[in-house]
Amino acid sequence: MKLPTPPTHSTTSSAVAQSLLSNNIYDIEFNGYLSNHAKHAIVALDKLGAPDQRIQDYWDQYTTLTPYNLQLHKVDIADWGSITTDNINDDNWKEWRGQKKHWQEMVQYLNSKDKPYDVLVKEYAPDLLTGIAGALTHGIIHLGWGIDAQNSWMTMEGLAYLNFCYVPMAPLTQNSIQDESNAVESALRISKQWIDDDLQNTWIEPTKKKYDETFHPELVPAGFQWHLAKVLKDAHPVVTNLPSWLRNMPLPEVWKEMYRFVVVTYLSTRNPDIAKRDSGNFVVLHMITSLWALENVCNVIDDDETTRQALEQFWAVGVCLLGTAGKYPTPKQLRATSDELLHDQAFDDEDFDWSPIVQRGCAETEEHNIKLVYVCQALWNRYNRWKGFSEAASSFTLTPNIGPQQTAFE
Repeated sequence: MKLPTPPTHSTTSSAVAQSLLSNNIYDIEFNGYLSNHAKHAIVALDKLGAPDQRIQDYWDQYTTLTPYNLQLHKVDIADWGSITTDNINDDNWKEWRGQKKHWQEMVQYLNSKDKPYDVLVKEYAPDLLTGIAGALTHGIIHLGWGIDAQNSWMTMEGLAYLNFCYVPMAPLTQNSIQDESNAVESALRISKQWIDDDLQNTWIEPTKKKYDETFHPELVPAGFQWHLAKVLKDAHPVVTNLPSWLRNMPLPEVWKEMYRFVVVTYLSTRNPDIAKRDSGNFVVLHMITSLWALENVCNVIDDDETTRQALEQFWAVGVCLLGTAGKYPTPKQLRATSDELLHDQAFDDEDFDWSPIVQRGCAETEEHNIKLVYVCQALWNRYNRWKGFSEAASSFTLTPNIGPQQTAFE
């Protein structure tokens, strides 16, 4: 069941933006394991109505030096036409899955099929949705945001990236834990069990130490991604036993619940030691932008059962991601945020002014914040001006300290 297309500022794409999204100079990763975010920001800036010059300036800045003070990696084969696809087939595609090799060849293989991008998504994406945790969800982000932009080249890049970085998790079950009516109830139950069973120390930390470098060797340099892969493999029953509402609630309501859940989680995990408007957690923010991406992918696939299974997968991956990062919110944090935002009066006035938030977002060098503003504003419009979205859009993240220049984020 497709959801209505969310309203955005931009009903037509900028020619400058579309040209940049079709750029094929840069590799999908750099510095060995970091995802190339340049095109994600271009999509968001375009959707927010940024002028062409701002879109071009952002591209020029990011492709010269990323906010991590690291440079992007250019593709190994500059002449894409010289990449032969004669010996590439769907068997190769599956053999290469998750190896972090042959991304260019996989993109060119899809390109050689000369099919509309939506047809390719229908053919190749359903089999990949069990691996959305790969590259900290940037595979699904690149794919879903390419679809959002209706850009064929970026969509093919995203399909290949999702195959390239695919990371599976333990099988999920359809067992109902208890009669929980919504996502926040489930989150509170997990949060209580997290403390009662000390899951951080009885599950997460021992699992991080359990495997040697023969386990997902391609992820060893990435550190956190490697630990997440271990946690996904040895997922605790708190993750794999799914709450009943994910299976029984009508799909449009599940999407609404999931969006509220990721926003409540994001706001619950803000850093109290940093100013409120600059305290969003970098890892948790990905849950918002990747869920948006997943929705775009599922809308193209247009199959209710595939969509439901993908949402179940996203829920389970999200719990593992929060646990691996040590960011699962406490019951007190969740209750405080949900009590503030999940009541009948928690909606902005019709004349709520988004202009300062949008202007601040469009001026950002940290692309995650540009994406955050775009997604939250679109969801705010869709879901009756819920205050959680405007609050999240005002809670920016800071660039993490993973490059040679130390930032304020610790």
